[in-house]
Amino acid sequence: MNIPKTERLFYADEQRILKTIQAKKSKELEEQIKYHYFIIFGASGIALTYLATIIKIGFLVFIFGTLAVFAYAFIVFMPYQFYKERKRIKTFLDELNSFINKGTVNTHLIKAKRIALAKEYEDEGDLFIIEYENDKVIYLWDYDYNLKKKFPCLDFEIYEDRFFKLLGRQIYPLSKPIIPVLIDKKAKWNYMCKVGASAHLETENISFDKLIADYNSYI
Repeated sequence: MNIPKTERLFYADEQRILKTIQAKKSKELEEQIKYHYFIIFGASGIALTYLATIIKIGFLVFIFGTLAVFAYAFIVFMPYQFYKERKRIKTFLDELNSFINKGTVNTHLIKAKRIALAKEYEDEGDLFIIEYENDKVIYLWDYDYNLKKKFPCLDFEIYEDRFFKLLGRQIYPLSKPIIPVLIDKKAKWNYMCKVGASAHLETENISFDKLIADYNSYI
C-alpha cells in the first residue's frame, strides 16, 4: 500500500480496548498451566494400569489399558503444548505492552470520494473498493465481518499491520456510515475467476467508474 503513514496518540476508546486485552491475556498467562491436571491424569493412569493388570476380562483389559496410555500421553506431551501456548501469549503481551508504553500508533488516513461494496458470494469475504483520489482505488477485504457496524464511511484510518493483529480491527472510522455503490456479488465472483482477485490493501491507478462497470459486466 503506497498511502503515507502518520503516527498519532491513541484515542481513549483504543486505550480502553488495549487495557482490556492486556488484562485478559495476563489472566490467560497466569492460568495457562494447571498443575493439578497432571496430578489427576497421573493418578488416573496408575489406577487404570492397576485395573488392567488385575482384571482378567479381555475387552476390559483393552479399555483400561488404552485409557491408561492416554493418561500417560497427556503427562508426556501436554507440557510442550502448554509451553508453546505460554510462549505465544507472552509474545503477544510483549508486543501489546510495547504499544501501550509507547502510546502511539501508525495509521494510513483515508478521505474517500466513493466506496463500492461487493458482498460475499462463496466464502471469499466482502470486498470494498475505495476511491481515495481521482483514478486511484484501494481494495479492502473484510474476511472476518468486523466492518459491518460503522463501515463503509468516507473518512477512516487503516491501522498498521502489527497493531491490527493485536486489536483485531483493520480500520478506525472517523465519519458517519454511508450507503456504498453496490457491485453484484455473482459478478464479482465471475470477475475474480476470469480476471483474478486483487490483494487486500492493494492500490491501483484506475477509473473508479470503469472498474465498477468492469466488475458488473461479468454478471
